[in-house]
Amino acid sequence: MPQFADAAFAGIAMTPQGDLSDRDPADVYWEVVQEALADAGLTLADVDGLIGDAPPGVGIRSALPGGAMADLVGHPLRFQASTSIGAAGQSAGIGLAALAIAHGLASVVVIPTVAAGGGSGYLGADRNAAVAHMARLGSPYEYVWGTTRVADYAVIARRHMYEYGTTEEQLAEIAVAQRYGATLNPLSVNGKRGEITIDDVMASRPIAEPLKLLDCCLVNQGAGCIVMTSATDAAAQGRHHPVLLLGWGEGQSYLDPCKAPSLASFEGGRLAADTAFGLAGVGRDEIDVAGISDHFTIGVIVELEAAGFCATGEGGSFVEGQATRIGGRLPVNTDGGFLSNSHAGSCGVFTVIELVRQLRHEAGPRQVEQASLAYAHGVGGVSQVQYGAVLGRA
Repeated sequence: MPQFADAAFAGIAMTPQGDLSDRDPADVYWEVVQEALADAGLTLADVDGLIGDAPPGVGIRSALPGGAMADLVGHPLRFQASTSIGAAGQSAGIGLAALAIAHGLASVVVIPTVAAGGGSGYLGADRNAAVAHMARLGSPYEYVWGTTRVADYAVIARRHMYEYGTTEEQLAEIAVAQRYGATLNPLSVNGKRGEITIDDVMASRPIAEPLKLLDCCLVNQGAGCIVMTSATDAAAQGRHHPVLLLGWGEGQSYLDPCKAPSLASFEGGRLAADTAFGLAGVGRDEIDVAGISDHFTIGVIVELEAAGFCATGEGGSFVEGQATRIGGRLPVNTDGGFLSNSHAGSCGVFTVIELVRQLRHEAGPRQVEQASLAYAHGVGGVSQVQYGAVLGRA
């Protein structure tokens, strides 16, 4: 099987998701990092690479995360990098980690995300602060008039409906399928609330028409971490069946949504997916399970189209009949996704963690039978920037 950069997912970990406002963010950070390292059979002494930030703290830690992490683990790092793809920023970092490992710049790279404590912005416990922060990630000429992230995606949904005849019931299919996965995921926020129906989604209160409450992602807290090493090292540890990064790509489209050529299809997503599949040397029809950013239900439809799983405009019909549910034509976000599992911090990390579980065949009751290839697709902002990644079971 082709290999993008001789890199493997050696360790994964997640905390319980929900309300961690009483926890110290740094404590949660170390907890999940060390759990992921233990899952890989490694320790902090082995870490020489970091994607993203060092543990939350004071002073210049946020400005110099590599140096801060070196102080805290007790030895220098050889590599630190960050990506700027919004909520998918950390998960998009798997490509940078793979390149660093392949070129000898690092051997063990940790990719953590944490949202805990009482901070502000989208990493804190204040829902209103999170909404206000995310609203500013769109057009600088619109948010001052009261637009929000859900309003931005409502515009996408309306345009998709206008151009292609997509229906609200088709959007509801996404929420229903993913809630089912969440009921099988003990770490999820909404799983304990039970399954929902299309009628439940349709009857939930409007947030920004046509999007309703159950079309919208959570605002919660939690932490997760991915550990990447070389494929050879992961195999030598022998703790899990190795999962490899076969292909990765990005698409940086625009900043101001007013400059987007279309608000119903996004070329950046197509560019990211084409690059990832090209490097992996596999086809869309070979993918067994996918993780697609689902901040809102419409996002899954337009991203499935952009990634090439169906033609532009056919996403609505593609998801009908619970086609994206576990056991369906293409299971998507089998852990519940951002809609029902967790939308905490750089939540794309959870998407990748679930795909690694699926390819290890460790997903328990939500396991996709004989899964050997997976695809991850993440977005930042209002689909301005996107990444794609193909993962494979060695």
